Amino acid sequence: PRGMLQKGALAGKSFKKSIYLAVLKISGLLNNVSWHATNTDEMADIIREFGKSSAIFIAGNIPKKPIEKHSLIQKDPGELKLVYLSLITEKKNLLQLISVITGLKEDISLDIYGPVKDEAYWKTCLKYINASAGKINYKGDVLPEKVQEVFAVYHTSVLLTKGENFGHALYESLSAGRPVITSYFTAWNNLKEKKAGWNVDISANNEIADVFTEVYKMDQPEYDQYCIGAYSLASEYYQSGY
Repeated sequence: PRGMLQKGALAGKSFKKSIYLAVLKISGLLNNVSWHATNTDEMADIIREFGKSSAIFIAGNIPKKPIEKHSLIQKDPGELKLVYLSLITEKKNLLQLISVITGLKEDISLDIYGPVKDEAYWKTCLKYINASAGKINYKGDVLPEKVQEVFAVYHTSVLLTKGENFGHALYESLSAGRPVITSYFTAWNNLKEKKAGWNVDISANNEIADVFTEVYKMDQPEYDQYCIGAYSLASEYYQSGY
């Protein structure tokens, strides 16, 4: 399912998805299907939708090695350079991110990278981008081997996703020593306690805005702690054998 059975992912176009899942169950097409889950949380999602008798195998994602030595960048209070690097689809929730950024008075910038997979959704995003007075810019796609380099030139990455079974973009940001701001619908939670980023409730725009403002006001010593924490979290995950 690759995260598509998470409650957050099912909430979008929920009526259509509920009909689709109901037809699948009734049809018997899945009677002899074996499921691949990335972790125990995804296994629980499969069981919730298709029952305890489902044949499920857990196999974690193989992550990219963290960069050899992460660098710290300048961070003064009153500045924040955000980056979104992911597929552009409704599930990744870029539109909400854009709308929150455009509503902020602070000088916070957002650069967007990634291939457009949903043209209709992207057209709506563009309306907000064009009205952002240059605060938000689309930078196109990135070669896989360049992703960590891109993350390294920004203060923080943001992915307000509605559902990820792992979150490769989040891991790669952490592996470049950059903290992340994301939802609770990923494998990367308790980020603030680990000094590696922030989890936010995507049903509350004010909470998202408050986190942006918090990072915007950070000085160099406090921000550096989060960069170190981000790199440590990714390194621990990589060395654990997944």
